Amino acid sequence: MNNMKYNFVRQFTIFLLIIYTNEIYAMKVTIVIDVFRAFTTASYILDKQPASYILTDRQSVVCQLAVKHINPIIIGKPEKGLEGRIIYHIPNSPTRLLQLEISNRDIIHRTAAGAKGILFAKDADVVLAAGFVNAAATANYVKGLTNAEVTILPMGHEGTTPSQEDDLCAKYIEALINEETIELDTSSLKEGSGRYFFAEDQWQYPQEDFQRCLEVDRFNFAIQATVQDDYAILVRCY
Repeated sequence: MNNMKYNFVRQFTIFLLIIYTNEIYAMKVTIVIDVFRAFTTASYILDKQPASYILTDRQSVVCQLAVKHINPIIIGKPEKGLEGRIIYHIPNSPTRLLQLEISNRDIIHRTAAGAKGILFAKDADVVLAAGFVNAAATANYVKGLTNAEVTILPMGHEGTTPSQEDDLCAKYIEALINEETIELDTSSLKEGSGRYFFAEDQWQYPQEDFQRCLEVDRFNFAIQATVQDDYAILVRCY
């Protein structure tokens, strides 16, 4: 992808079944990765079959969308300096999500890194959201596409700095698509980028989230995002 808007993006690009002729069109596919925790939470949300699921990175969009839905569930946390403008029911947490009944409810989810990556990838033909929990399902979905040019975007910590978990997940998905074997070693994450799950703020960062985010291939569906200007609609795909 050209004209990068975010210097935090580190790309892994792989090419599948591409024939470089003017007659063959390569479908552009972007896989956006956010392990801690946006797309882990997204997988848990879609597993519970909500009525609709909207993702954005801006609180102003959350406020605009909230009034268009009847009693939506709002997930995430306020932008800095905008606390109190709207009530978030739970943080960006798969553990907290499991404490709610969301079937047939409208979900509005604000997150920084993952949502920025999805919105940035708006020009791709197919945009997928992934973490460890749906890595194999994502790879299998991509392998089922014809003439796919795939870009993998590990978003890193809050979309500002690279993170070990997102880079490792990117390499894992790349290996799966190319039918290669890779050793997954997440042992250092507890003392690294996963350390805040073991700190005092257990409401925002419950300890259970750490293992939930690293549960490889828990779900059997990929997540496709349809970008609508400043938000995206997320659905399951197989």
